Amino acid sequence: MTVQPGAYPSVDAPIGPGRLQLEPGRTTSRRPPWHARFGISWASDAVPVVLILLLGVALGPEGLAVLTPAVLAVIDPVLPVTVAALGILVGLDLTRPTTESRLRLLPRSSLEGVTTGVLVAGGVLFLLPRAIEVGPADRWIAAIVAGACAATSAPLPATSSDQFRSRVLRLRDLDLLAPSVVLALTLGVARAGTLGGALALTAQAAFLAVLVAVAAWLLLGGTTSNTEQRVFCVAALLLVGGVAEYLSLSALVGGMVAGAFWGWLGGSARDCVERDMEYLRHPLVVLTLLAAGAHSAFSPPLLALGAAYLVLRALGKLAGGWLLRRLPGVPLPDGLGVSLLPPGVFGVAVAVTAGASIGAAAPAVLTAVVLGSIGSQILAASLRQGDRR
Repeated sequence: MTVQPGAYPSVDAPIGPGRLQLEPGRTTSRRPPWHARFGISWASDAVPVVLILLLGVALGPEGLAVLTPAVLAVIDPVLPVTVAALGILVGLDLTRPTTESRLRLLPRSSLEGVTTGVLVAGGVLFLLPRAIEVGPADRWIAAIVAGACAATSAPLPATSSDQFRSRVLRLRDLDLLAPSVVLALTLGVARAGTLGGALALTAQAAFLAVLVAVAAWLLLGGTTSNTEQRVFCVAALLLVGGVAEYLSLSALVGGMVAGAFWGWLGGSARDCVERDMEYLRHPLVVLTLLAAGAHSAFSPPLLALGAAYLVLRALGKLAGGWLLRRLPGVPLPDGLGVSLLPPGVFGVAVAVTAGASIGAAAPAVLTAVVLGSIGSQILAASLRQGDRR
């Protein structure tokens, strides 16, 4: 018996994680425990999205009021830095050697993301005015941001080679790229008012991220002290997130540019950044999800918007999976749509940091994304219950 690529034992793997190839057409799998599938446990290194979001809601102003508006006002400036850290992890992951060309999978992951994003954006565009009062410009921007958040299902990036990651998990990793570009341009339009201005702002932000990455690379390459290296890494992270926040642009894309630069250059700088981002990623993700849950605002119209977001996202993922399985060239397993349903962490992270660009629609979009993420995780786990593949 040989272990084939695709046997990486993760809760985010398609349908049956830990798949071992026995012979062509036959596999066996180790299913994660139920509390991991439903997103309420750290088992198998999965992020318990449901548990942390619900905890944030319980501790927020509409719950026990432990996370009061004053406390959240202190936490909010840190959130772009957490999103930048996630972007750095994505950028590093994109530069790792892979067993299958990413260019082969990227069009498919983009098609699935676009299918979901367009469906959700259209629904939010229609339903948002019925939930809150919002101007036409904010309404369009909010709809596109909601669609971009719904399109992503990428889990927290791994810090190891994707040699044993399944093809479906690699598809989930890549479905973040197209929504990130759309999101960056949308936030740029919200800031500049025109597409040309948005392109210019996005290019400037990417250039600044590269400058920060170059400076950090030079500093990290010239020191061997772990303490100094950690200081330089954290400083670079703060600069990447701070620049994006100051320009009201996407910290995720800025982090991805910086991470890809460090990954491309390699050497000790990459090793230092990867080590420190691995150390920081779980605390930062927990902080982001807690803040997202605490910021959610619940009312009958917003609950209805969240339910519509969940239904449209599920339809988009299932339709996207159905469509991808019928494209020639790359064989994909049955139940692909169900494997794409788990929300990952990036949609919530983007929604909680996009408030300044969305304006009055920010609470509605964030609440819809939070409810949709909780519902998507539970729905995916429920649909997997009888699966033994």
